[in-house]
Amino acid sequence: MPTSAKDRLYKTFGRFSKEKFIIITAIVIFMSYHELWNVLWNWKKEFSVREFKSTFVSPDAQKVLHDMTKKGFLTRVGWGRYKVNSPEEYLAKRTDVAGAYELLKEAKIDYALTGPDAVFFWTKGGYQVDRFFGFYPIHLKVRKGDLSRWKEFLKSRGKRFHVKGEKVRKTLFGLFYLLYPEKDFRFVERDGFKVVPLEEAVRFCEENIYAYEPALEMLDEMYNLGLKIRYRKERTNF
Repeated sequence: MPTSAKDRLYKTFGRFSKEKFIIITAIVIFMSYHELWNVLWNWKKEFSVREFKSTFVSPDAQKVLHDMTKKGFLTRVGWGRYKVNSPEEYLAKRTDVAGAYELLKEAKIDYALTGPDAVFFWTKGGYQVDRFFGFYPIHLKVRKGDLSRWKEFLKSRGKRFHVKGEKVRKTLFGLFYLLYPEKDFRFVERDGFKVVPLEEAVRFCEENIYAYEPALEMLDEMYNLGLKIRYRKERTNF
């Protein structure tokens, strides 16, 4: 450890015995990455490896910075330089929405994107409501007979999920899968994904008209459904 770091630590904790100083050092070394991230956020938003080594006691500073970058706490911005990611940036990195949808293809089990996801896919990504990186459920119909297989698959991939109708035992946040067990269901292929039929997506919009009337107009225009929905015109022509 560079002398400057030792001097700074001894100056700060000089009133403690050598044994207590060792304990304090150990606490710093084994501080969780999440806690260290909070410290770095309040220390410097951008720093060099040298600055980190001269300030913090660590048995392997390079590994710590590498691990924190891999976990999304930091971003490498140049040779030997790192930027501390904001909470928003961290959550965005942790919420890989595209990857979460692609994971469905690996399951080799039937499903049907339903509800808000059916609307999202049938509008070709044109309508999204009540979801953001901090709360992003992916709505899936699954067969009751396949429910245990889905649970095992998602657990094996380290993904959070909740089964509709079951008691909520943990706070739901970030990206997770919301499973709707049904005896059977229909689906069609849309851009490589399995989605409930268009008429079911339309029915969902009609049943939730307050939030989905704009989506209903989009679907009407895109697929010539003859619904005569004129949300934008009526709401903007004052």
